[in-house]
Amino acid sequence: MRKYKFIAAVMLLFALCACAAEPAVSSGADLPTRPHITPEGSGIQSQPFSTESAKAPQSTEAVTKTQAASQELTQPHTQESASAPSTDNPDNKRIKICLDAGHQGKANTDKEPLGPGSTEMKTKVATGTQGRSTGVPEYIVTLQVALKLQKILEERGYEVLMIRTTHDVNISNAERAQIANEAAVDAFVRLHCNGVDNPEVNGILSMCQTRNNPWNGDQYEAFKRLGQCIVDEACKTTGAKNMGIQETDAMTGINWCQVPTALVEMGFMTNPEEDAKLISDAYQDLLAEGVANGLDVYFGVSR
Repeated sequence: MRKYKFIAAVMLLFALCACAAEPAVSSGADLPTRPHITPEGSGIQSQPFSTESAKAPQSTEAVTKTQAASQELTQPHTQESASAPSTDNPDNKRIKICLDAGHQGKANTDKEPLGPGSTEMKTKVATGTQGRSTGVPEYIVTLQVALKLQKILEERGYEVLMIRTTHDVNISNAERAQIANEAAVDAFVRLHCNGVDNPEVNGILSMCQTRNNPWNGDQYEAFKRLGQCIVDEACKTTGAKNMGIQETDAMTGINWCQVPTALVEMGFMTNPEEDAKLISDAYQDLLAEGVANGLDVYFGVSR
């Protein structure tokens, strides 16, 4: 009997040793976890920590890429920002345009200096021309087009300052320029209609100072480019003859300007055909659109 007890004890001892040597089995859900950053950088998720991943060391390249990805998630793109194209309008400031409907209901024959400090004097505001066939005064047409142009420009996001919105004003040419200067506008557009003795002359032109103008000759290039952009686009839109740029230092309203200025002669009221067009609502719409397009081109605005 004692012999059987001894054999049973030995067998039990062998069984216990075999159980201690066998590894425990567990499901992946019970394994410890480690943080894992997703490729999209959307946050931290839990991922099973496998034995193989613990044993396999990351290569130097993998470590570098991981560090770079981590920095990209937490640091601004300073290099990309530094190489971004610069802008002349960093504060997203609205472009400001001053519109001057030429002339007014009554002329002012008083005198004012041709330019700042000039001894030469000129009439403050002339009567302007009128339609040879229609008899419509210039000051009526210029305001009609200016109001249409104001609407188009504001719809396009420009800020617009109007010199006048009625015929019953008394503002001299020098004063009009000073209003634009004091408002520090980005462009001053003066709308006029033309008139000459020859009834066959027609077309659109713009006036600017000469390169040697004593008051603002240093801005000659900006004035000329503004006028050329407007004339080109106005002629393209209306189909009118392009008469280009006329340079003169005899215009008070230009000489007093210290901001880019274009005096646009929208057509000849002494030409019967152009006279009829200039009082037409549809043609005025085209003129306003063309001048607005010219400003877009001047400022590099795409539509």
